[in-house]
Amino acid sequence: LLLNTATFAQQADVNQDPTTLGNAFFKALLDEDGATLGKLVASDFSLTRFDGHSVESDMLEQGVSGGYVVVDAATVSDTRIRQYNNDAAVMTGTWKAKGNVQGQSFDNTVTFSVVSAKQNGSWKIVNIQFTPIR
Repeated sequence: LLLNTATFAQQADVNQDPTTLGNAFFKALLDEDGATLGKLVASDFSLTRFDGHSVESDMLEQGVSGGYVVVDAATVSDTRIRQYNNDAAVMTGTWKAKGNVQGQSFDNTVTFSVVSAKQNGSWKIVNIQFTPIR
């Protein structure tokens, strides 16, 4: 599934569709591609981590680019997208990921919400929330 998503994301303009945008975000994490992450998120982006703390866009981009955040394997499943007034969307689903953050390993399955908004004619991710499944 992730491989098919990755191929589609490379062929499509990710800023024109909130579903493709969300899939491209997870692919960029897997590819450890901080530069792409920076292009997908809004300037006021915030991510709520597994532990409830927030990460801003520049910190996420630097962490991924600098090798502090490493995703060894990941799959996205059970996705659902809801779009509102052609300028806001919420993508939900499950993300199973294995890797490490600053040397601390993780092997988690989380539910996620990706909130996207249209800004200057392009879709950008404004917020992501990860909630661990116990």
